[in-house]
Amino acid sequence: MKNKEIADQLYEIADFLEIQEVEYKPRAYRRAARSVESLSEDVEDIYERGELQEIDDVGESIAEKIAEYLETGELEYYEQLKADLPVDIDALTSVEGIGPQTAKTLYEKLGVTDLDDLERAAREGAIAEIEGFGEKTQQNILDHIGMAKAGQERMLLGRAFPIADELQERLDQADEFERVDIAGSFRRRRPTVGDLDVLATADDPEAAMEVFCTHEDVKDVLSRGPTKSSVIVSGDLQIDLRLVDPGEYGAALVYFTGSKDHNIALRNLAIDRDWKLNEYRLFDVSDVEASESGLRKGERIAGGTEDDVYDALDLAWIPPELREDTGEIDVAANDDLPELVELSDIQGDLQLHTDYSDGSNTVQEMVNAADERGLDYVLISDHGPSFQFASGINQDEFEDQRDDIERLRADDDVEVETLHGIEAEITTDGLDVSEEWCDRCDVVVGAMHSNPSNPTEVVQQAFVEHPIDIFAHPSNRLIHEREPLDLDVEAVVETAAEEGIALEINAQPERLDLDWQNVKEYRDDATYVVSTDAHTTSELDFMHLGVAQARRGWCTTDDVLNTKPLDEIRSLFEG
Repeated sequence: MKNKEIADQLYEIADFLEIQEVEYKPRAYRRAARSVESLSEDVEDIYERGELQEIDDVGESIAEKIAEYLETGELEYYEQLKADLPVDIDALTSVEGIGPQTAKTLYEKLGVTDLDDLERAAREGAIAEIEGFGEKTQQNILDHIGMAKAGQERMLLGRAFPIADELQERLDQADEFERVDIAGSFRRRRPTVGDLDVLATADDPEAAMEVFCTHEDVKDVLSRGPTKSSVIVSGDLQIDLRLVDPGEYGAALVYFTGSKDHNIALRNLAIDRDWKLNEYRLFDVSDVEASESGLRKGERIAGGTEDDVYDALDLAWIPPELREDTGEIDVAANDDLPELVELSDIQGDLQLHTDYSDGSNTVQEMVNAADERGLDYVLISDHGPSFQFASGINQDEFEDQRDDIERLRADDDVEVETLHGIEAEITTDGLDVSEEWCDRCDVVVGAMHSNPSNPTEVVQQAFVEHPIDIFAHPSNRLIHEREPLDLDVEAVVETAAEEGIALEINAQPERLDLDWQNVKEYRDDATYVVSTDAHTTSELDFMHLGVAQARRGWCTTDDVLNTKPLDEIRSLFEG
């Protein structure tokens, strides 16, 4: 699947065009890139159907460039732009505070082409000497370059998902494989993954490895053996395949799913019984002599299925999302694990953006897409007028948008209930919309995109003084790009609870905010909503990523507001 490769090149084209101060085109390329990377299907399949221009924000010119890359493996336009400025623009601009123009200046003044060059120049003090930069900019680079480097090593869960789904489907359909599971941090739905760990069974290991290693999506074979092989696929993601014996599959799945801390806790339970648990099976080693060695020594107790392994240890089966050694072992021993929220429980999406602000689609297109996905209700919540990263909606446009929504409400063919709201900016002065404007909203979403010196105070004051219903992406983090706000989360949760404000679990791959650790810690006090924050129709499919983080935070349907019918939500917000 080349979705990520193509999206990355479109993003870089946008950066190069911005450096050249070309108008309009950079935004067009970024919107197209966002649409391509959020596709839930392989862009090559769309190309084969001749439907590239049906992708949101992909016009004729960009469609031709995507087709060129798919047909030749190269994009001449991109190569020409890169030849004029031979830098790793994607890596450099991943450092907070460095945009395309800054990257150009650093290249021209210091010869900086990549993150290593950048770090070296900053540590040597050379950046501070550039006119217009100074010590503060240099220190900011040093403070954030580690995060950017981590981002080069680990892929966002949401970006890995299309690759994993395509891989799972392909191996499931291959006759050479009997069973296939993707394990590791991906199965636990951690926000980022370093690689994909695949377990499988096969009657003919050699034939299975041939299928795995020779697929057209494989860019490089790192190693190949009879039971383990490693490859790099499109998107520069490493995939490790292990073939295991069916009788040991369950133990292997437990082991390679992890986490390391969870596995240690399980092994300690086994040791307490004079047993041994490893990737092969659970063994009784009480009669094994100390001098005997070997990974398969002892009487075999369990190993064929995960259920058997957990059951033998007197534990309920533990969902992979909970396997972080944060109390799940003790709760499973008491057979008291929560019934975690499921994607199918979600009835509505309480944050969508349209082309009235920084979205790509019309109100009707977003509502139709929600209808296709079986949602009962959605909230249209475009950015308020002071949004600093793109044009927000003004009050006249808000009223025009309301007319659009009223027309949809009057259309008997539209089954989705459409709520009208705003994503208002929380500032040191309050909200960027008036009380009168708030009164026109069905739901008011508050968000902070700036970084004041006292964010906790600013947020709490906004909660108390303004009619906010939902606090969006509370920490405002961007994974591998921007640190979270320095919030006193406990204090924010307490004030939100007092004011009847729900906290969002934002499903955008680079956000997944509120993070799962805080979701778990405060789930007895907070009310959560899981929203996609979709800016394109295809991003509505991100909902499962947010649900996964809610599950990692031990959430049930009682904890997630938008598992409820709309009447119940209206009643809560009106109250």
